[in-house]
Amino acid sequence: MGLCWLRLETPQTETPAMSAPAVSVSAPPVARQSPWPPRLAPLLLGLLLVLTLAPGLALAAEGQRWSLRDQDDNRWSLRIFAQSDPAYPSGDRLRLSALTPGVAVDHAGPLLISDGTGGAWTLANRSEELVPADGGALPEGSAQFDMADLLPRPSGALPLALTLPLSGEAAAVLMLGPEETGALHAWRDPGAPAQEG
Repeated sequence: MGLCWLRLETPQTETPAMSAPAVSVSAPPVARQSPWPPRLAPLLLGLLLVLTLAPGLALAAEGQRWSLRDQDDNRWSLRIFAQSDPAYPSGDRLRLSALTPGVAVDHAGPLLISDGTGGAWTLANRSEELVPADGGALPEGSAQFDMADLLPRPSGALPLALTLPLSGEAAAVLMLGPEETGALHAWRDPGAPAQEG
């Protein structure tokens, strides 16, 4: 006896499409995006500020340095900076260091500065500050001087001659060029409060 399968199909009723009225939708204007992420902009501004102030910060922290030659063609390093060792009195210093081997300085005599028109300054020797306060041998070719007596500051327009006493009776004479003279002229007044970074 055969089985008979009946396939019943439910009629599909089509839902009439609802016709909605046409609405004109305008897309909001697309904001122009910056090529830099929003959090990066303050960092870039901060970096720009640091780069702008960097020369001043370097000056305060490390001072300035030049290479000079004396009348005998010996090479010297000139450095001006703020003395920061708490073991010694604070203040601004001028340091001269021989770059030519065998040159020995006088660690007691003052440094004489003149501008050739009658201006003259005498800076006290502070070579003891070159080594720790608890002692040590002073470097033969370096001497350090207190800039407190460099007042009024030399003119930035006149060349300066530095007369550095050497061991024995000799002296080294170093002529400063416009850059070095300008730096001494512009160096902060020792009586002014130090800027803190």
